[in-house]
Amino acid sequence: MKCDIIILVWNLFDFSKACIESVLEKTNFDFHLIVVDNASAEPTKGYLNNLAQHEKGRVTLLRNEENLGFIKAANQGIRATTAPYICLLNNDTLVTQGWLTEMVKVAQSRADIGIVNPHSNTLGWKPKKGESLEVTAQKLRSFSGKYSELAWATGFCMLVKRKVVQEVGLFDEIYGRGTFEDADFNKRAQARGYFSVCAQGAYVYHRERRSFIKVSKFDQDFERNRQIFYAKWGKTYRILYVLTRDNNTFTEKVRQEALKLARQGNIVWFFSKNRDRQKISRHSNIYAYSLPKPFFNLVSLWRIMKRQKKFDKIYVDDESYARRLNNFKRFHKAEVIYAQ
Repeated sequence: MKCDIIILVWNLFDFSKACIESVLEKTNFDFHLIVVDNASAEPTKGYLNNLAQHEKGRVTLLRNEENLGFIKAANQGIRATTAPYICLLNNDTLVTQGWLTEMVKVAQSRADIGIVNPHSNTLGWKPKKGESLEVTAQKLRSFSGKYSELAWATGFCMLVKRKVVQEVGLFDEIYGRGTFEDADFNKRAQARGYFSVCAQGAYVYHRERRSFIKVSKFDQDFERNRQIFYAKWGKTYRILYVLTRDNNTFTEKVRQEALKLARQGNIVWFFSKNRDRQKISRHSNIYAYSLPKPFFNLVSLWRIMKRQKKFDKIYVDDESYARRLNNFKRFHKAEVIYAQ
């Protein structure tokens, strides 16, 4: 079993060198490294040429004389792969011991797991101040083989089974130089019955958006691509369930409804009085909060009102609470739905 690792490089000499060296030093799974150089200037260009010469058999260098952008270069790298697993890795990342072995382990655990992210600061697991990345990674060793479901994996470090690429195809180049192409790829894979997950025992650190921040008109391109994605897959929503009753238990219908909404890319919250409800699902887009029973109505109402990113829909199991929420609609902006 082998994995082809694709690293796209456009300058960022220090980051690119550190990323590549971390892969060469800390990857104990059988791999071949494919570096796509998107017209880097010196000293990055010279470093990559020397790397390819000294690491023949382990590293392949593809050189572009102009910057093709992330998506075209990623597709170029994917076309050059032959292994059963393909891993796209940003050049502003640092891998830790066992990262790829753990990701492949999770991918192999189920036939319908098609795409895998590692744990990362990008997914909310940040090293403590003064803590090395290896110490951070060590804390996750006990989660080996475990995973949580994602609405979609992100492209900073994304392991994909070759059969998924064969069924789904490459990244859609309608997204230009990049952003939302990874979400779109995940959605196409999910339409084929594959899941996207986070391997909780693997850790990769990401120095986020170091390449994109150098691209002019990033915000304009991001908004354009978001609208393309929404037009194709539908807009995502923030949805809240407020469960006011002490004896209200999660039915299978509610569980499946929340999971379905999360898998579609929506973000789902639960406010309840029962701590056990925090176990409703292991999905990145589902959040459950147990609020104090004596002041539940007041605290939940306050949390709804103070949010900067407003909920789009709020489901409530109490009719009087729903009426109260509707009286404050001018503040929270959400559609309130009384659901028995």
